[in-house]
Amino acid sequence: MWPVESIVRGVKGTAYRVEGESFSAISTDSRTIGPGEFFIPLKGPRFDGHLFIDAAYERSGTGSLCDRARGEIYGHARGTIILVEDTNQALLDLASSKRGETEGTFVAITGSNGKTTTKELLVHLLAGLFPVVSNAKNYNNHVGVAKTMLAIEGSPRCAIFELGTNHKGEIATLTSIVRPHMSLITNINPSHLEGLRDLEGVRKEKLGLFEGTLADGTIFINADDPSLAPYRRDGCLRRTFGMREKADFGLQVTHDRGLEGFEIALTRGGEKIRTITHLLGRHNLSNVLAAAALALSLGASPERLRELIPTFEPYKGRLKPVRSRRGYTVVDDAYNANPASMAWALRTLSALPCRGKRVAILGEMRELGARTSEYHRELGRLVGNSALSMILLLGTEMKAAAEEIGNGRAHLFEEKKGLLDFVAGKLGGDDIVLVKGSRGLGMDEIVEALV
Repeated sequence: MWPVESIVRGVKGTAYRVEGESFSAISTDSRTIGPGEFFIPLKGPRFDGHLFIDAAYERSGTGSLCDRARGEIYGHARGTIILVEDTNQALLDLASSKRGETEGTFVAITGSNGKTTTKELLVHLLAGLFPVVSNAKNYNNHVGVAKTMLAIEGSPRCAIFELGTNHKGEIATLTSIVRPHMSLITNINPSHLEGLRDLEGVRKEKLGLFEGTLADGTIFINADDPSLAPYRRDGCLRRTFGMREKADFGLQVTHDRGLEGFEIALTRGGEKIRTITHLLGRHNLSNVLAAAALALSLGASPERLRELIPTFEPYKGRLKPVRSRRGYTVVDDAYNANPASMAWALRTLSALPCRGKRVAILGEMRELGARTSEYHRELGRLVGNSALSMILLLGTEMKAAAEEIGNGRAHLFEEKKGLLDFVAGKLGGDDIVLVKGSRGLGMDEIVEALV
């Protein structure tokens, strides 16, 4: 329950009208708000939740926050009205207040790639051991993190948050809400460069997590990432994980099982934990190691990891192999793409045992800023040096990649229908088809058409 006094205090607001003592939950969506829930109207470039305060009241029967400057709104609104300077900031303030009232160990994970997989695997390893909460799917922006915090009931033993960013200062803001006891950065790679400018901008942004970790907390360093390996912070316990460099937590591949994943040995000191992962791609092994390092540090036993890592399956859109009705295998990596994840996916495709054709269907990479063409040319050179049997490219930015591939090997398309019409009838039962591209292209529609 949310007493009205705690909301007023948490949002640093003023009660304009009070018609209820408490509310069952906090909602930011007038379409799904339930009876007894309190509404926070958010604002963006193309929407204004203030316009739906009346609609929210019809469903909830409670009330709403409102910007202090919107007298034309709150003067006619019904129910409890609490005035604030800015409702977007008030959501963050209320989440931060809730964090201060919530006990338990808070864990935060960020990085250019692999943060969702790492978070979901960690939750998988801890679920059933003690009460755990986490942000669903990849709801890792200021709204998703705040709503997850506000939805916590009681004091779970552990709260796990994935933090995302596409502009400067976002990680620092989210970290100030979560205030983690443990934090981990998976890696630093070119991503969201429209907002972060360059690789150093990405590094500085992600390091906001370590800098905002509680003073007596623990930071987990990827020893294999040269952008992260040297980092130290006074007062924080430093733990390292790595597959190539010497580290507190390590991982060795004992057998490559192709489309079925890997047999691995996790190491902690002189201890070895032998198990199996069904995740594809050697880059995903770093995510397995990261989740294992956190799980062991949070009290999970080696036996638990040995038993549960094999039961974690890849998620849709994240290097998930899917057998099609026609017999060939689609490796669904359609969720998103940046230069590093493209390279990893292509290496994974090249390494998979295949008796037929290896086919790559690649969509353009977005949010790369001024170096967009350069990164696509680098991708073209990588693809050009591969032994792929068929290369299909989607999107105008892929023209640069096609030019680098040369020799007419690549087929360039501006829209998905043309691509699907072209590939129809060209795939056989032993082929493996990688599908990957930026989220805005809707590459999942290609996956669905192929399977």
